[in-house]
Amino acid sequence: MIQKIDKHWLGFSIGMLIPLSILLVIYFEENIIDSFIIFITDLFQHRLLSAFIRIGLIGNLAIFLLTFNTGFTKLPRGILMATIIYGLFIVYQFIW
Repeated sequence: MIQKIDKHWLGFSIGMLIPLSILLVIYFEENIIDSFIIFITDLFQHRLLSAFIRIGLIGNLAIFLLTFNTGFTKLPRGILMATIIYGLFIVYQFIW
């Protein structure tokens, strides 16, 4: 059973979706009138998107540790790849 879902691409997909889903929860929780795309664009323009993504990466850390400690080998690597991509975006936001 573990081998069926122990895939790099699945881990990468999970790692990319967790921070976005946390952004979506924040969007709905704050009752923002603008559309989600405008919300993301405003966060990007005001250099706040990286702060919200860092909050989402805590979710990635939790899923990474859960899968790593339960015997998965490829799934945590995919999550780590997604986290590194988000990390590079955060560095980009700080530099420019």
